Amino acid sequence: MALALSFGAEAKRLTHRTDSLLRQLDVAVRDEAEASADRRRRIARSITNLHNAATDSDRYNVYRTLYSLYRSYSGDSARWVAERRLEAAEATGNHARIRSASMNLAESYSLAGDYSEALHILDTIPRTDIPDFQKKYLFTLYRTIYERLSKTDAIKSNIIIYDRLQRAYTDSALQVTSKSDRDYNYLMASRLILAGNADEALKYLDLPDSLSASGRSRVLNKRAAAFHMLNQRDDEIEALAEAALADLNDGLRDYSALPSLAQLLDERGESSRAYSYIRRALEDARLCNAKSRTTEVLELIPLIDASYAEADRQRIAWLYALLGVAVALAVALSFSLRSLSKRNRTIHEVNESLKLSNRQLNDSNLQLEATNHRLAEANRERVRYITEVFDAHSGYISRMASLRGNLLKFLTSSQPAKARRLLEAEAAEEQELKELYTRFDTIFLRLYPDFIEAYNSLVREECRVNPKSASLTSELRVLALMKIGVRRSSRIAELLHYSPQTVYNYKSTLRAAMTDPAALDLWLDNPMP
Repeated sequence: MALALSFGAEAKRLTHRTDSLLRQLDVAVRDEAEASADRRRRIARSITNLHNAATDSDRYNVYRTLYSLYRSYSGDSARWVAERRLEAAEATGNHARIRSASMNLAESYSLAGDYSEALHILDTIPRTDIPDFQKKYLFTLYRTIYERLSKTDAIKSNIIIYDRLQRAYTDSALQVTSKSDRDYNYLMASRLILAGNADEALKYLDLPDSLSASGRSRVLNKRAAAFHMLNQRDDEIEALAEAALADLNDGLRDYSALPSLAQLLDERGESSRAYSYIRRALEDARLCNAKSRTTEVLELIPLIDASYAEADRQRIAWLYALLGVAVALAVALSFSLRSLSKRNRTIHEVNESLKLSNRQLNDSNLQLEATNHRLAEANRERVRYITEVFDAHSGYISRMASLRGNLLKFLTSSQPAKARRLLEAEAAEEQELKELYTRFDTIFLRLYPDFIEAYNSLVREECRVNPKSASLTSELRVLALMKIGVRRSSRIAELLHYSPQTVYNYKSTLRAAMTDPAALDLWLDNPMP
């Protein structure tokens, strides 16, 4: 509890409602199974309806439902469904349906980050006899694409052009949207924010109970943008937390609220929570194959990871300080006990004084037991910390490697150069792994400075290691994990990024080096000093 309070003091105090929302979000981030299962069940029902569809018109309608389910859940599936929906629309010969399906296809390319193909499809859609509701969808797609291009482009002149186009298409969408239409308020708020009038925009961003989860998330994200412009960070965090909770409970994977919230919380000193949120956002973006969203999240990970590592270093320093105080107290109590013993021997003839000394001695013994208990707790804490560091950073390295592999697999041939540059950056992964080993060796040898000497006492002379070495060999790294309680070869292989066979070979090498193989098991079962 003291440790949590020490580091929690770095973050600014949140409102009761925001704190409650973040606690609910913590649970949703850890467990995505229920919401995801509900979405998969709805997808399965739609697929069953698709098998039962007898006409192209029926299939067109089922594909519309399927597209809405896949849209922010699986980018590849959404594109496949949009293509099939367009085929069904063309088979019916209905121009309105062809336009709608074409816009779905353009949107799926936009979600995947292929903005040029999305714009090409939109530009080829005939503009004659389009009803207002389809014009609104068309202009909204243009507006969204230029908004994303403005966020991702690094050239200032291009950003100016994209912002101008974004405002123009927002105005166009408003012109074909009735004031009774729920989207009217959202579009008005968007235009006001683009014009820098956030206070006025908030007047259009109410949250009626009838809003769907996706509609609620969209409005909350826009409210967060207004609060950001007004520099109202507490309100921005609350809006993003509520939006992220709506996204996760709806089973979505392509969203913006959770990574934005992680960045704000990291700036407030809540690095652990921010790290948990950004990891979930990256995993969902990867599963959705939302390349533009993956890029956004990857840009935030180094910043949040650095804060998380700094918090780890502070926790280690705090643990060392606690151990130092406990040891000093134990030494002081030891001297006190000696002093009390001498006093008892010199004043044994005074009965009342002897009783007083006995009471003092009993009190000191209780304090010593309490100190020993705290030392034992501190020892368990440092063991937990070592495995925690490995879990965090080993998992990070694995995800980065998996991400490169998956991106290379799913990237289309229209972006080979960009994909190859990203996937060939193996040096960063190797450096991360090297730094992971170095960090583990340094922390472990500081916490267990007699480890190498203890090992040397168990092995034959020709197998001994330099006791002053500042790093561990691969075999000793395996032995170190076994010593702190990680015995399963599969778990050791996962933490160290070795193969299970390699771990087995290292274990065999260690046992072969022992003067008495049975002594190894006894030594592993005894706690480190």
